[in-house]
Amino acid sequence: MKNLIKVEKEYTRVFNKEPNIIGMYWNNPDLVVENIINAIETNTPYDEYELLTKEEQKAFDDGELLF
Repeated sequence: MKNLIKVEKEYTRVFNKEPNIIGMYWNNPDLVVENIINAIETNTPYDEYELLTKEEQKAFDDGELLF
């Protein structure tokens, strides 16, 4: 399994921006790496914020949802 730094560099090269990692999966860094690799392979930007519901996004924005 590749490490997160290498995968983030490859992602940045492909998408010309860093993946949006908000900490949803910090307890499982291998899953973060796997998700970023999948994003690169499917040419789909990786954005954990977009995985949240609208209510969760508001709570996150208000500092009420922490990971």
